[in-house]
Amino acid sequence: MHHSRVFQWRGAARSLGRARTIDAVRPASRWLLIVFAITLSTVALGMATDVVKSPVTPPLPPMTPVAQILSDATTWRGAQLDPLITLPSGVTVKSSNYQGIRIGDTTYYYDVRPSPSFDPLSRGVVDERQIHVVAVVGDPPRRLMIYTIEPK
Repeated sequence: MHHSRVFQWRGAARSLGRARTIDAVRPASRWLLIVFAITLSTVALGMATDVVKSPVTPPLPPMTPVAQILSDATTWRGAQLDPLITLPSGVTVKSSNYQGIRIGDTTYYYDVRPSPSFDPLSRGVVDERQIHVVAVVGDPPRRLMIYTIEPK
């Protein structure tokens, strides 16, 4: 009896064309595929039920007074946070330069050189003996002095 090459049924292991069935995948690859599927489904389930959450960005550390004054002195924070004041001479200045910046219980003033500055020391309201210098940033001619006024 002569057997011809007739298609023989091999069940689920039989593949059509070049496609592979799950049985044709190597055992190690099969385990990796199973582990990946389980991990992916676990993460998806955890995110759907709020068990798994994305990491929360920690809050920024509070700025030191000097860093905050430097930021305020070199940029304008807008009309709500640092409104402009028109002086009797007609000059418009930032309120932070004229009235200072209050942080906690302390009011800090800044003097910007060589730019015109309208802080109490520059206006002559106080003299150098009445101030406490907190920081001097930069080198002459460009420098920024941050100070407080000593209580009388």
